[in-house]
Amino acid sequence: MTRRPLGAFLAVLVASALGCSSVVRPSPGAHATPGDDRTAPTVATSPAGPEPALERGPTERPPVPGAPQLPGAYRFVSAPDFLNQDVAHLTAGGGREVVDPATGEAVNSTNDEYEAALDHVITEMASHGTDDVLVAGDLVEGRWGRDDSRTGVFGPVRTDAQRLRAWRRAAAVYYPAWHERFRAHGLRTYPAVGDHEVGDDPWRTRRRDAWVDFKRRHVPQFKRLFADQALTRADGSPRFRDRPRRGPARETAYAVRLDAHVLLVTLDVFERRGGDVHMSVDPAQLSWLRGVLRRAREDEVPWVLVQGHTPMTGDVRVRNSSRLVYEEGLRSELWRTMVEGGVDVYLSGEVHDQTVEEHDGILAVSHGSLFYRGEASYVLGQATADQLVLENHQFRGEIGYDDRLWTTSRQGAPAHISYPRPSIVTGTLVARRTGSGGLRVEDAEGVLEPRS
Repeated sequence: MTRRPLGAFLAVLVASALGCSSVVRPSPGAHATPGDDRTAPTVATSPAGPEPALERGPTERPPVPGAPQLPGAYRFVSAPDFLNQDVAHLTAGGGREVVDPATGEAVNSTNDEYEAALDHVITEMASHGTDDVLVAGDLVEGRWGRDDSRTGVFGPVRTDAQRLRAWRRAAAVYYPAWHERFRAHGLRTYPAVGDHEVGDDPWRTRRRDAWVDFKRRHVPQFKRLFADQALTRADGSPRFRDRPRRGPARETAYAVRLDAHVLLVTLDVFERRGGDVHMSVDPAQLSWLRGVLRRAREDEVPWVLVQGHTPMTGDVRVRNSSRLVYEEGLRSELWRTMVEGGVDVYLSGEVHDQTVEEHDGILAVSHGSLFYRGEASYVLGQATADQLVLENHQFRGEIGYDDRLWTTSRQGAPAHISYPRPSIVTGTLVARRTGSGGLRVEDAEGVLEPRS
């Protein structure tokens, strides 16, 4: 992982980019913050099924009894879509301020309330006796290379060359800030590429759009910047040795033994081909995955976890999401490879809610949340040689949209946020390794009770 002194590093980058003395107050955006700012319902969808059914949202679900504690178990946290937002001090270390004339206050992408709320949530993650946090994509908002309020914070964005420079400057501010928060709590992160790391969908529109066209053409560069910030050591070497040696995912997919009992495989499920971006893995990555899974069987690794950003089916709870789904899903070559290779759990994000499906002996856990909507959550995992336990923790935060934080796009997250209470458990799952090497769910409750 790239390690740099955060304050001085941000100061140099932001000071070099800040070149405007005023901004236009950001207005709400449709993707991240619905126009009326009210909490949207959770929707369970199925591509071929009936009309979507509404149900209670994550913060309205009742608590369930906690999962059993496994003595001596390896513990991990899985938190996809954390943060799905650009959060950083743009004036860290004395960088030049950009002032909003309407308020007389400096433009910023965080404030004391956000920092306190983030500290509360991440401190709880760290309290479970784990060092490892798995994040299946969408670390940032990532709608960079644009400047909707014409601030000039990251420089001009009139040409593709300017947009790419602005993207680099934004990446060098927001990614280090994200990683530093976890490092400050003694946590290691294992991130995957999400759609927001490559500009956020869509990558093609009916009517020509210069920014959308720019995103589609520069996906490889965006991935390289993500890898440099998230998957590279300070000396420039890759954090993980086991990764594809060729193909577009050679810098973004990796496998790592988290513990004697757990292997994690992280996939890059965004492939640029045919003039568009597809939710699929490239042939070189798939070939590499087959080799990783073959070695895991030979080594008799008790539990194999795979994480990728998109769910395998659309029959999951969805909240404030564009509902990306892996192409061909359970009929895809990737799914067949995971089934034949003995994968136990597929962890995905994107949907900002929690659903467990059980197919072909694999638990597909779609989960995640939206911190800026007061709905932060995470899954706590425990693993021994013969047992795997999952427990969903749901926070109930408080937000206020009377003012907004600055972002490169007009989304503008709420400026007021608080997480005053500990999380509650809203789902549990207990699985055991069978004598034949399969997986059997012995008990489950709440949002982690599997659908089949």
